[in-house]
Order: sequence, then structure tokens, then C-alpha cells
Amino acid sequence: MEAGLALAIVGTIDLCFKYGKKLVETCVAFKGAETEINERILCVESYWKRTRMQLEFVKRVWEGLDEEHQRIQMQILEVLNSKLSLIISKFEKLSTKGEIKRLNYIRTKKHLDESIEDLASWQTMFDPSWYLILKVSSPFVDQELSRNGSEVSSFTSAERLRDALKEQSLQSVSIFLPKDGLDAARIREISFTSAKCMQRAGSDKWFVIDRIQCDTAVDIGSLTRDVRDLARKLKCVDSLTFGILQCHGVVRIVEPGSKRPSSFDFVFQIPRGLSYEPRSLRSYLSSNVNLTLTIRFELAKQMAKSIAYVHTLGFVHKNVCPETVLGFHNSESESDLFFLVGFESIRMADGQTLRLGDSTWAKNLYRHPHRQGLHPEDTYIMQHDIYSLGVCLLEVGLWKSFLLYEAGTIAPLPSPALGIASDGPEFEQPALMKERLIALAKRHLPKQMGERYKKVVVNCLTCLDDDNADFGDQSEFEDLDGVLVGVKYIEKILLKLDEILV
Repeated sequence: MEAGLALAIVGTIDLCFKYGKKLVETCVAFKGAETEINERILCVESYWKRTRMQLEFVKRVWEGLDEEHQRIQMQILEVLNSKLSLIISKFEKLSTKGEIKRLNYIRTKKHLDESIEDLASWQTMFDPSWYLILKVSSPFVDQELSRNGSEVSSFTSAERLRDALKEQSLQSVSIFLPKDGLDAARIREISFTSAKCMQRAGSDKWFVIDRIQCDTAVDIGSLTRDVRDLARKLKCVDSLTFGILQCHGVVRIVEPGSKRPSSFDFVFQIPRGLSYEPRSLRSYLSSNVNLTLTIRFELAKQMAKSIAYVHTLGFVHKNVCPETVLGFHNSESESDLFFLVGFESIRMADGQTLRLGDSTWAKNLYRHPHRQGLHPEDTYIMQHDIYSLGVCLLEVGLWKSFLLYEAGTIAPLPSPALGIASDGPEFEQPALMKERLIALAKRHLPKQMGERYKKVVVNCLTCLDDDNADFGDQSEFEDLDGVLVGVKYIEKILLKLDEILV
């Protein structure tokens, strides 16, 4: 680690503390003005408390982080300092000699709302790189989490998640649920996705059920371990932070007369305040409802963030597409919240793959050319998920579905948005389909979503090209923890999306 970088982080975090303390003190001076003002001040204080705890943790484990990880942390913290400085200057203009101008009530409320929004957006930007620290194999991380009086060990269940990420977890609680819990349950289909809504008998609470089929070619012992490990990790997630539903448990489905499970049903909790009637992203794209640019950008960021957290959890998803993204209406706001599901093909990021595939064109559309067909060429890695994300972000940017479902047809047809014939060579030559998607992004996205969004999508679609400056050199990502590719993803995909202002 460079000495200059070590000194810089101390100064940067200390400056964050200075600004954060001043922000809270400035806000406290406004207390007692109006109830609405007081509620907003409490929200600012809550955001800063969380941020302060995370920064204290970063400061103590800094020596255990890779230089690239340190650099991205510095970059994000400098953004925080800029935001805090601007927020404080706005509030200082509202007070004279320490006394609040009561006539500035409307402006005060407006500035508080802007402060809350700024802190929330920065937190969303910072969290992926912070949670990635829990993946680092460093004694500094374990020492800090187990340190007596450590505030961070009690917030966001960081210590439990850290333990779940270890190969030999100390957690002994079984994640498997009794099968009879689903026997009399009410099941409701969700359009264009295999996930379903489930309500147990005698309960008014709804869950999401997501099934993983047990292929006959799969080693059932290995799959059971992967299912158990993923469920254990998903029990620790904060759904609203991760963009992934929290796992309630798994039901092992065994057919009568057989000892081998035919499937595993993941049972996911629906976050409080969200509707019990989710829609798949495919349903949104196939409808005539045109979401605003603001909502579409937020959706893109949520999807990209979910991919980052799947990697942090030590898995690759292998099935990222509009069918595996569920949107829930949020009763507290105008927009919907989206979560990644569809873990039917999950695999540990450092595990082995059978390299078995299929020739379904609708699935191949979201797969990198080297991961298509019955016998894919490459072992699955995070960059393959990044490619799939790129196809999804292209559809979101165009706000058109690439799949067309017509009445009376079993399989979807290519939609006019793809601009190719149903018997075109793109379906036989995956590289041509990839070129087609890149061409669509370059031609249409700058006008509809802007040049920066286009660059992010093209970077995703070309992430495995040898000449891709960000992801092309695989030797850069050969660290034992698998952290470096996550850091690069945060820098080149997540932060680039966060830079886009609508």
C-alpha cells in the first residue's frame, strides 16, 4: 500500500467527520421550528449516523484492502465531502447570528429534502464498495467486526453476513423449511416469469417463490450445498439496499417414491410497504405504459446494483434477463422498486460449471456468444452476468421488449425492436447478434438516454472483448478473494450510472 494513499484516506475521512458533525449541528439549530422540519432533521441525523459508522470501519480496515479497492473508496469519499460542503453552505445562508429566520420555513424544508436526497443517493453509491470489504480475506476485517463496542457489527447484520461469506460458516441454523407449509398455500402466477406469489393458509402475508430445478446431470450434493450457501447468505441481506429479496428459507421438493429432490423452492420475503402483486420487467416492457426517464434511470441503477451484490455474495447469477427482475409498487412513493430473482442457474463464483446449455434463442439473447448453445465454450464468470445486464439495460433504454409474445404461440418471437428477421443469420451466429445489439445501442441510446448511458451499455456488451480497456485483461482479476473484478465493476458501471443526472 502506498504511504501517500494511507495518509490521504485519514485526511479525507477526518474531513468527512468534520463536515458531518457540522451538518448535524447546523440542523439541530432548526429543531423546534415545525414538526415537518423536526422529522426531516431526524432523517438527516439517521443518515449521518450510518455513514459515520461505515467510515469508522473503513478507516480501521484500510490496511487490509487492495490498492484498487482503496482508490475507489477514496473517489467515493471525495464525492461525499463535496456534497456535505454544499449542503452546509446552503443551510448557513438560512440563519443569521445563530437565530433561524422563521420566514425561511419553506426554503428550510426544501434544503432538508435536498439534503436527505443527496445523502441517500451517496449512500447508494457507497454501499456496494463498502459491502465488498466483507468479502476481503483480511484479519483486519474480522478483528474490527468482533471488536467490543464496534457499532458497525450491530448494523445491517454485517457480522452475520461476513460469517455467511466464509467457506466454513459458524452459522448452524437450518435454512430448509417443512414441505407441508406449501401444501395448502395459495399460489398466484406472475406474468412472464417462473417466480410466483405464495400465501400460506391462515396467513395474510405473501411471499415470492422461486424454483431451482434439479437437472439429472447435476451432482445433487454440490447443488444442495450451493442452495444452502446461497439461502444462508440471502437471509442476511437488506433487500432495499441489495436489490435482492431476503430469503425466508428453502423447501426441498421430493417426488413420491424418490429420495432425490426434484427441485428447491426458495421462499422470499416481500419488504414491508410494497405491494403483493409484483410484475416482471418483461411485463413492464411489453405494456403500453411508458415510464419516465427518471424512473428508467433508477431502474437501470437498481439492476446494476443487484449484480454487484450477487458477486459480493460469492455467486454468479447466470440468468439475468427481464423475466428475472420483479417490480413492486411502493406505497410510500410514486415509483416502483425492482429486485433480482431467478436464481435457477446459480453457481458459486469459484465453483465448477458443467458447461451445459440449451439452444433457446430467447435465453441465448441474454448470453454472451461464448456461453450459448448446448456446450458453451467458457466457464461462467462475473463478466458473463455483466454482458446479460448490458442487454437488459439496452431494453430499458429503448423501453421496448426484444421478445414478442403473441396469443396462441408457445415460444416468443423476435420483436420489431431487434430489427432482424425471425430466420436471420443472427440466430445461428451469436457474434452477429452481439454486433446487432451494440449497433442498436450506439444508434438509438444517445438520443433517448444520453451518451453516458450508451457508453455504459456498450461497455457491458463488450466486457469480454480482448480490446476492452476495463474488463478485457483477465489477468487483472486473478486475486484470491475475487474483489478486483467487483471493484472494476463498481468503478466502470455503477459509478458511471450514478454520474448521470436527469
